[in-house]
Amino acid sequence: MTNVNIPRILSLAVAGSMTLVLAACGDDSQTSSGDTVPTPSTPPTTAPGTVPGTSAPATGAIEHPVGADDVVLRIGYEGGFVPVEVAFQNLPMLLVTGDGRLIVQGPVIEIYPGPLLPNMQVRTISEAGIQQLLALAADHGLLTERAYDNPTNIADAPDTVVTIAANGEVYEHRAYALGIDGEEADELRQALADFVAAATGDFAVDNPELGPEQPYTSDTFLVRPTLVTDLTGYEIEPTVTDWPADLPPLVDGECTEVPASAVGELFAAANQLTFFTSADQQFSLAVKPLIPGDSC
Repeated sequence: MTNVNIPRILSLAVAGSMTLVLAACGDDSQTSSGDTVPTPSTPPTTAPGTVPGTSAPATGAIEHPVGADDVVLRIGYEGGFVPVEVAFQNLPMLLVTGDGRLIVQGPVIEIYPGPLLPNMQVRTISEAGIQQLLALAADHGLLTERAYDNPTNIADAPDTVVTIAANGEVYEHRAYALGIDGEEADELRQALADFVAAATGDFAVDNPELGPEQPYTSDTFLVRPTLVTDLTGYEIEPTVTDWPADLPPLVDGECTEVPASAVGELFAAANQLTFFTSADQQFSLAVKPLIPGDSC
């Protein structure tokens, strides 16, 4: 089988679509590494869209789900001409949960080989902050269904996908090659591009409704193994380590959920040139944290 050079693949994916990081819980439990997952300082006790401590509607508030596993807003990329391992590792640029967490991609470390785990960061976001984002979406006309015209002169680009849960509805906005060739001629595409830029940029600058960034941790990883039959030809000698014997064996191309308690330290020490031996075969791994709204 042909070598799978994961570091080179991942660097291309970062340029075309996204990046990496760690994982997440919805409560104050500790992970196997001892890190504590941050939670909102004032967890919601009433449905958003009401005056705190009462059932009276707050003026202008937009209702949204409030559960730890509920996605209020997700902005990310899907598709494009990328290997399946990269598509599997695709993580959102921004994700807001119902219980008041804002999850983003952290900086990419420019070293070779890079870490195995992606770098995701989490901040608390107050109800007022969630309302700011939902109001921003409403201002850009996104709390309604829309169809977008897509360019036909751009090949192999990803879709920009914005998903918003508000007022009892879920709105998905999907636009191919958004922003690659300018959007001035299309009002709807321009509005979507402007919202994405604002939500992932200026919104977080000196916003008192957001807490400090911390590494996003999880009690579960999603793992996709790729069988590797030739470990030669790499610029740096790969590391080969055993897959934990008490876990199910790795299967080529099959996604599985793995508890962080069993692999957290192993993954933290691994890099993109770490291969894992399972049932006398070697595998490279695409790994990502289990985040709200995601699954195998």
